[in-house]
Amino acid sequence: MKKLLITLILILSANTVSAYDYPPFIRDGIKPEDTVSYSPKDHKWTRQAQSDDITFTKYMTKGSGGYSEYEYQNKQYEAGKDGSTYEFLHNGNLISYNSHQLKFYKLDYINDKIEATELSAQEVKNLFPNLEIVMISSFKNNKITLYKPWLEQKTFMLLNDTNTDFYKYQFENLGGYELIRGVFEVSKYQILPETFIFSHFGSKDKLTPPLKITVKNGKN
Repeated sequence: MKKLLITLILILSANTVSAYDYPPFIRDGIKPEDTVSYSPKDHKWTRQAQSDDITFTKYMTKGSGGYSEYEYQNKQYEAGKDGSTYEFLHNGNLISYNSHQLKFYKLDYINDKIEATELSAQEVKNLFPNLEIVMISSFKNNKITLYKPWLEQKTFMLLNDTNTDFYKYQFENLGGYELIRGVFEVSKYQILPETFIFSHFGSKDKLTPPLKITVKNGKN
């Protein structure tokens, strides 16, 4: 009986991560060769261009970083000085995400440049109301313990409020693709503590140390 119980716990605790259900406006991101228009009058972005709007076409850089570029009248514009790897529209704003920084930005077209303003944690929370934001500054020695209620599914997202770069970091041993690289979801069937490693191709050196995240049951 004891062996059966242990086996059941291990089965339920395995593969507890599932895909996060993103809000539709985030899923409907700006794809390569999509167009997006900016209104100098209203300072709003939209997919439906008006007569006086400035219409950009999105492309991806040929380098390994997977950064976005926007073209207008044969001129290429970076999506902010630090770049962007994913963009979506929300309430007339063009929001960008840099998966190498784990940061979100609001993009504006100013003086023939696309300028980026970093979103606060609360602004990001408003975009993702059904998950818990985990600030990078809350890690101690690159480790953190998180909690979720028993028999409840919970989603977390890493958000960087430091100057640390996470170029090409990803979660080890997790299948599937996430639009937002710092997002991970834990199943309600998780029983044993679960450990997640966020690393640069599995590296454990001082220049690119991994982040260790342990998720336990028992607290909200």
